[in-house]
Amino acid sequence: MSLISRRTFGKSLLASLGLAVFHPSSLVHAQLFGLFRGKGRETPAITSNEDFYVTSYDLTPEIDLEQWSLQVGGMVKQPASWSFADLLKRPQTTMIATLECIGNTVGGYSIGTAEWEGVKLNHLLDEAGFDPTAFDLVLRGADDYSDSFPLSRALEEDVLLAVKMNGVPLPPDHGYPARVIVPGIYGMKNVKWLTGLELVPHDYKGYWQQQSWSDTALVKLSSRIDVPGDRELITTPRYTINGIAFNGRTAIQRIEVSTDAGKTWKPGTLLPKLSPYTWTPWKYEWSIPKSGEYTLMVRATNAHNAVQTLTTRPSSTEVMEIHAITVKVDMS
Repeated sequence: MSLISRRTFGKSLLASLGLAVFHPSSLVHAQLFGLFRGKGRETPAITSNEDFYVTSYDLTPEIDLEQWSLQVGGMVKQPASWSFADLLKRPQTTMIATLECIGNTVGGYSIGTAEWEGVKLNHLLDEAGFDPTAFDLVLRGADDYSDSFPLSRALEEDVLLAVKMNGVPLPPDHGYPARVIVPGIYGMKNVKWLTGLELVPHDYKGYWQQQSWSDTALVKLSSRIDVPGDRELITTPRYTINGIAFNGRTAIQRIEVSTDAGKTWKPGTLLPKLSPYTWTPWKYEWSIPKSGEYTLMVRATNAHNAVQTLTTRPSSTEVMEIHAITVKVDMS
């Protein structure tokens, strides 16, 4: 199945289920998604490689490491080619960062946190002698996929050319032998199976940008309820609700939970996160007044005082809609 036909198939499948492809336009969509979840589960601080989400539309390319190299060209003084051994000889940096798919739905699981290890991308660009007047850095993968982000972002200290994930070489589905990790932008620009870097003088449009998707791809403010699960039965008068909140490189300032479908909101507790680039875990201690059916919601506020609201539109460039689930309480 070709790249385009696989993507078209995926969108058609979601549409046939009544689900929005990327930005559900009502709380109903979030609850429909919950039908596929089952019982709630707490989110670990680090996502295992086996559980880390995978989004790809063609077969994972088979890489012959003896033949593989990373080419750097375009607006540089010294076009270069580095083997995998060349990359390993350079100083290695580790960084714990959360990566999220731009297609992640409200309350979805296309998001994960890992410890990445590799070479700082700006060090490689320095070696090649980058032209500071370049506009975009284009990244090309062995699967013929390409995307870009501005040179100014590529030169920041937190952009990594990763060769390891959670202490082992990148698994094939996660970009072996090398990929980029750019905190704060969606996964589609964190190109896998890298074979080439090219500096260009213009705003390069990759496949998804040509389909009118976001070019900046900045991660939106979102939050999720992990425990309890949608339509789970609760039998105790006190219950700890927990989940995660995320807004890329922007800090989460406050989390609030509603147990009455958004009529009232009460503050939850933010828990420590592993790095400035990861999701923030949170919890809320719920004293349940009586048995019955409850609609639980969560909303986050970021460091810039942007807040998730019930009236958020799918076209918002800053926040995603509120995650809502329904639970039944029976304390008889």
